[in-house]
Amino acid sequence: MQMRTMRSLFTNFRPVHELGNINELYTNSGKDRSLQRMFPLNRPRTFFLIHTSSIAAVNKRAEKMEKSREKSAQLLVSLRKKRLEGLAYPRPVLSRDEKIVKQIKKLESIKKLVTSYWVAVKRKQELTPLHKVTILECIVKYFKKSVQMRDVFLVQELQQRLFHMLVQDIRSNLNEFDADQLYTVAICMATLCVKNPPVYKDLERGILYYKLAGYSTKQLSQLSWAFAKYCRHTNVDQIFNALNEEIFSRELSDFTSEEMLSIVWSFSEYGFPDTGQFYQVMGSEILTRDINQFQPWMVATFAFAYSTTESLCAEVLKVVEEELFQREDLTPFATNDLVMLVLAFSRVQKLHPILFKMLETVMVKRRDYKETVVEDYLKEMHDLLKNSEFHLAVLVKIIERVLDPSVCNSLFDILFRPRRSWKEKMLHQYLFKAY
Repeated sequence: MQMRTMRSLFTNFRPVHELGNINELYTNSGKDRSLQRMFPLNRPRTFFLIHTSSIAAVNKRAEKMEKSREKSAQLLVSLRKKRLEGLAYPRPVLSRDEKIVKQIKKLESIKKLVTSYWVAVKRKQELTPLHKVTILECIVKYFKKSVQMRDVFLVQELQQRLFHMLVQDIRSNLNEFDADQLYTVAICMATLCVKNPPVYKDLERGILYYKLAGYSTKQLSQLSWAFAKYCRHTNVDQIFNALNEEIFSRELSDFTSEEMLSIVWSFSEYGFPDTGQFYQVMGSEILTRDINQFQPWMVATFAFAYSTTESLCAEVLKVVEEELFQREDLTPFATNDLVMLVLAFSRVQKLHPILFKMLETVMVKRRDYKETVVEDYLKEMHDLLKNSEFHLAVLVKIIERVLDPSVCNSLFDILFRPRRSWKEKMLHQYLFKAY
């Protein structure tokens, strides 16, 4: 007990130099040996090892504490920064409608969008006009983005049934939509190939209720396009008359060339009568622009729109023809644009052999007539070429093959078709997954 008490008086952390030379503290006398047994300090080696290990442990703990303090300081700085940023730019608190819109935008296919609408109807959840417009906009996004998704949507019966349920719901509640939402609905309906005349008639009534003065020039051009696309046999004269008045109430210089060409094409496609000064004034304004800067679709639209009017028809087609010969290479023109050019010059019998050869050289290499060109345009072009001096052209046989694939009635079909049939088959499999 006395030995333990005495040992407890000495600490392991005392420096060795304070004790001096430990071996010199003791002699060989018996008294010294007895003191050495009572005070076992003559262990320099053991004492040194204990001292070194203790210092290493202390240093290690000190390093850990220092690292912990540094990490805590960094976390504190970042936390203060976040809190200050949060005070300066607070995170907005989403309302219920905004949360639903965010959930709708997360859906990644047309099928999920129309199914989510059906589920909401079955659960009797209240969908505001904002929610319905958001669903339409997302459907249009995937409709333009994915060819496969678009083709499945247009063909599959279930998706069409659910989509038409949404269309009828929107139509029955159009009085709850504001002017911008009605504009968006009209554009989406035309883009998604809705051909129901009563829908456009109700949209016309709703848009005219809010007046057209609140729409921009771009919105006016897109509205005219939407109502002209599928309303040729529908009476929507009121909105075209209102568009005519609203356009001429503004400065034509405020309209871009794209907007003016879209408006002219829409009025021509709908069959707006050439009794006033509409086509004359619009055409004169477009001719003052630099046609060399027009994109291919703009050149084709310009010729196509004025091929059915009396005002400036000859002047426009002459300018377009000169522009085509100046460009020489027509490869940048889409297939639909080339078809519109052939139609424009054939309608007024101004398609001479040099121009036709220039167009046909590019058109015979195209294989996307069925996918990109309106069937009515193909039929009209086929009839015009069939009754002209170009009735034996290769392009005529290609169009016949597109309109009626089961027909094989000429040497051309026997020699030309097998050479490209495997390419057509591979392209069809790639685009439509027809395995």
